[in-house]
Amino acid sequence: MKKLYHRLPRPYAAALLPCLALGLLSACGPTAETAPPEKVATPAPELTPEPVPLAEMHPRPAAEPLRLMGLSPHDVQILMGDPTLVRREDTMQVMLYENAGCVFEVVFYEPTLGEYFEARHLAARSPRGENVDIKACLASHLPGGHWPDE
Repeated sequence: MKKLYHRLPRPYAAALLPCLALGLLSACGPTAETAPPEKVATPAPELTPEPVPLAEMHPRPAAEPLRLMGLSPHDVQILMGDPTLVRREDTMQVMLYENAGCVFEVVFYEPTLGEYFEARHLAARSPRGENVDIKACLASHLPGGHWPDE
């Protein structure tokens, strides 16, 4: 090829050089027998939404403190678990449920000595003694903020 290049007049040789370079480059490309690889567009990843917890789909009402009124100490323990403190004086019994946020208090009275105790008074306060929202305090003592039987 070198000999051919030197024998051609200069304008032809200059025009032939790019053609030869293209010919060599095309020899490196795909042949007629093999098809060029198709460019496959990668699909955008599908975003699967996070599952919505059942509690959010069907929210339960907040724990209602008045549900405790009239219950026995045993019934309150079934709903709320073991209290942190129980105190009894004559015809009165107090059960305290304490956590870092609040103290929930259930006061039971016996109508007459020897009868069953019934919840008659409910109160909520912070550990320092300030009043707090009774529903929020009760919910903080229940698993998931709701009654276990709901």
